[in-house]
Amino acid sequence: MKISDSKYGVIITTPGLVIIIALVVFPLIILLVTSFLRYTAVYPISFTGFKNYRYILNDRLFWLGLQKTIVYAGGVTLLTFSGGVILALLLSKVTRGSGIFRSLAMFSWAVPLVISGFMWRWIFNPNVGIFSDFLMKVGLISEPVPIFSNRILAMLGCIVADAWVRIPFMCIFTLAGIESIPRQLYDAVKVDGADCFGAFRHITLPLIKRMVLVGLLITSMITFRTIDVIFSMTAGGPGRSTYILSLYLIEQLWLRVNYGTGSATGVIMLLLISSFAGLYVYFIFKKE
Repeated sequence: MKISDSKYGVIITTPGLVIIIALVVFPLIILLVTSFLRYTAVYPISFTGFKNYRYILNDRLFWLGLQKTIVYAGGVTLLTFSGGVILALLLSKVTRGSGIFRSLAMFSWAVPLVISGFMWRWIFNPNVGIFSDFLMKVGLISEPVPIFSNRILAMLGCIVADAWVRIPFMCIFTLAGIESIPRQLYDAVKVDGADCFGAFRHITLPLIKRMVLVGLLITSMITFRTIDVIFSMTAGGPGRSTYILSLYLIEQLWLRVNYGTGSATGVIMLLLISSFAGLYVYFIFKKE
């Protein structure tokens, strides 16, 4: 059988297709079916139609979690984009010892999100953390900053801890795009009198747009459903100021032991992620 034969392609892709169906499609079907059931530890399992969805959409905590999730995911994505692009631009200018600097820049990507949450929780601790201690020593503040007792600062702290891990991922995408740009284009724009900001705006940014959008797509999708950093730093507090949809989902499944509403929450989150992911895909493949 030749490689160009269509049957050859079917044969070598069948095992991967079976694995995808077993690990992705089948659980999605189970999730969708369970979302239409009354599935609790008290009552017998029965079909309830859209009752679980109506309950969730009328629940104040769901809308609070959605609001906080949008703020959290948007903040992490914005900070990841800014930090990743800046870091990639700096690394692209390094010629001597570039391998060492790039390895150091990727270090935070190896840290699990839960560990990052615990680490930044210690850093932001007003009593023993180095954040408040440093600011006090340089004279910027006179007393420790109570980050985890302030609604806004607690959310900002979680955003920083999450983005710190994801910035190297965005940096890799951006750096790969920058290094694929022919140097002749920069030489030509310098002849035309453009400065570094003009070269970035008219050459670098348009040519790396698709790479950046792919990185933003993956980052925003993962961040929208993540729970690791917030669970290890604030657990939703103070006063539900960092209460995201993933925490709402856990409450439905483990605290209320209601698999029907929990599955319905998962389906709604999947639809929300698919909606804004579709916008990313549109702009990625949109022809100029």
